[in-house]
Amino acid sequence: MTNVKAQDTTLQTFDSPEFKVEYPSSWEVAPKNSTYPYYGSDTIIVFKPIGETSPLDITYLNISPLRVGISIDNTTLTVSRNSLDEIVAKEIEFLQNPESFYGDLNVQILNNNETTVDGLPAKELTYLIHGLGTFDMETIVIHEGKQYQLHFTTPVSNVSETLPEVRQIIKSFVFKT
Repeated sequence: MTNVKAQDTTLQTFDSPEFKVEYPSSWEVAPKNSTYPYYGSDTIIVFKPIGETSPLDITYLNISPLRVGISIDNTTLTVSRNSLDEIVAKEIEFLQNPESFYGDLNVQILNNNETTVDGLPAKELTYLIHGLGTFDMETIVIHEGKQYQLHFTTPVSNVSETLPEVRQIIKSFVFKT
């Protein structure tokens, strides 16, 4: 068992033009355009545990930068960038909207906490999607006009095994400036 733990603590680095992040050797970069189709149009990288192939029992962490939304205050007619609180409130509204994809999946919000990513203020939203049997965690941070979303999902049965690893990955996330 000691060998397995030693293997898990070996870190690899993913280096992009925007950030770098370390991940354990028990995880790998998921291939694009494969049976692991969790790359959105803005996704930079998706990590998954090595050997995981079943699309039904999926565990992954994807990192996607998005443009920060703009809000117009109808009273003052001023334009401002959406704050982290506004972004998360809209996400919660979407997750619980009966008209959305998630509407019939019985989403239960667990926590909406403040955190940091690379020393910057961030939000961590955790929720269960009972209809899919998953635990999801979205970590959202704003850096240089972009909203970075680090989205983790795993079957509820895998949370205790994978959440600590994902928290370490997120803790290692560093922006390049």
